[in-house]
Amino acid sequence: GPASAAAKFSVFGFGEGASDVYASIDADQKNPYSQFSNPKDRLYKEDAAEYIQKKKVALDESFKRLEKAPYFIKTKQSENLKSLLTLQLEMMRQNMEYVTAKGAPGYRNNDESTPAFQKANAFFQDISDLNVYGK
Repeated sequence: GPASAAAKFSVFGFGEGASDVYASIDADQKNPYSQFSNPKDRLYKEDAAEYIQKKKVALDESFKRLEKAPYFIKTKQSENLKSLLTLQLEMMRQNMEYVTAKGAPGYRNNDESTPAFQKANAFFQDISDLNVYGK
């Protein structure tokens, strides 16, 4: 009868409502608000060798392009230098941080006090100083 057709509802995961977003979270997920799988059995492993290798190949390309900087500074090609330092080297920063911290943002250790992160940040400060020399 009508009593068995009563709507079931839940609020913030408490109750039996099927449409509640919190009802679809994995039982072993550490974060009660994350819809993603527990890190131990998810498919994406941010520190897998294949991802690190891709980032290293991209870094090699960035370092090759960076070799043009002295020429741009010497010949006062400030726009070409700015283009090099903003376009290509932003990807270089992302790739270097991925390799340094062993993962993408949200999956990695973002502790910038580690020696590796401090070296990376010092390198990028030097890179940003290059733009000043080209003017």
